[in-house]
Amino acid sequence: MNLSELINYFRTGGSYQDFCRDQNLDQASQSLEIFMEQPLELNNNLAFFEIETTEGSTEFVKDGVRYYNVFGLSYFLEVLKEISQSEHQDLADRDIAELFYNHVMSKG
Repeated sequence: MNLSELINYFRTGGSYQDFCRDQNLDQASQSLEIFMEQPLELNNNLAFFEIETTEGSTEFVKDGVRYYNVFGLSYFLEVLKEISQSEHQDLADRDIAELFYNHVMSKG
């Protein structure tokens, strides 16, 4: 799943509970984190981990794949909610993905 697909999942009614179940994530985690396969590119695959698994690392390797922590799932969902209640609610999923991606790239 890439960023556009993740955005589409939640914008078309996908629930947090179903997402956690489908991704085998512990909803009771202190924080669920979204990681992107490196090198960072807009359409790269995402991976989702509990902060207890990554110990808050900005980079994490699983099954030989190097990932970079792009943002927390709660932050991601809050931004999507704000967009849905703004004059930008009609933006395409890909346009929103580009906004998220540009934010990540501006961090560092």
